[in-house]
Amino acid sequence: MTDGWGGWWTEAKLEILRKYLQAFTQASTKARATVYLDLYAGMPTHTRPDTAGVHDGSTTIALETVPGFTRLVFWEREPTASALRSALRIRRPADDRWHVVSGDSNATISNGLTLVTDLRWAPTFAFIDPKGLDVAWTTLERLAAWRTGGRKVELWILLPEPAVERVLGLQGVRGRNTADQMTALYGCDDWLAIHERRRSNELTADETRAEYVNLLRWRLQHDLDYKITHPLTLTNATGSPVYTMIFATDHPVGGDIMHDIYSHAHVHEIPELRSLALAHRAQAKQDAAGILTLFDTPPPPVAHIEYVHTKPWEPPHRRRDDSILDEMDDVDDQSGYAGFNPDDF
Repeated sequence: MTDGWGGWWTEAKLEILRKYLQAFTQASTKARATVYLDLYAGMPTHTRPDTAGVHDGSTTIALETVPGFTRLVFWEREPTASALRSALRIRRPADDRWHVVSGDSNATISNGLTLVTDLRWAPTFAFIDPKGLDVAWTTLERLAAWRTGGRKVELWILLPEPAVERVLGLQGVRGRNTADQMTALYGCDDWLAIHERRRSNELTADETRAEYVNLLRWRLQHDLDYKITHPLTLTNATGSPVYTMIFATDHPVGGDIMHDIYSHAHVHEIPELRSLALAHRAQAKQDAAGILTLFDTPPPPVAHIEYVHTKPWEPPHRRRDDSILDEMDDVDDQSGYAGFNPDDF
């Protein structure tokens, strides 16, 4: 069982989650109940491999949110699901608000939602943080249609768009399994139009990543009827994109709150944490080279970038109906992500 910690960007992501959940439950006090769904829950805490620091995971952040959630459902595959269940029983013996559902959340989403059927009317937030392209469009559809009373479940989805291009490659797709996984994520094969243009060098790498993010935002707003989507791209220490967190809501208050949190993160948490990561990286290189210094390497200044919200644009259309995928042997669905190292980008 792996710890699941990425890098400084994971800390930034979880700090944003902490802030939004507190604002979400505070804004929902008049509703008298709130629901939290975590489709890839992980363990209660994580240890950073670079600093050995212990940080709260999303399950702990959600359980400790004040005002508190009325009900929380966590999905995980075995053996992590059993380990999570045991850890929470030890850490929170008097807390009966949570449930752990074993198995792939795409296959067991209905099992978990059944546990909160009596709260379908309540404001609900879903954290969808897979390690790769695991989430399926059918799951997003199920969540979008679940609530009653004219409001939707708010979604915060991780999309590892830089890794997508690594798996697909410029000359084709590494097997039909990868293509099927992309189609399952988007709920259609419209992603092929982006792949086609990248393959013909009409799109740069940055433009391609932007188009993959945009396609998911476009589908969320135009096919699932979410009113607002906010993308936040997190980078590694050198500034290369690692993944984008896409927030989707149909409530203007939720959109305003996340806009403010994203804006604050761009000015404070993101440059500060990236600066510390760069300093730690430089110190580690000095230590490896046997260079002795009287003082630790100071954090270098990192400029902040203003967060500006833009609406999604219409995605490109396919120019041909026949497959443009190279004929290659299938590979394991997770092979492109199991060894994914964001520092390579």
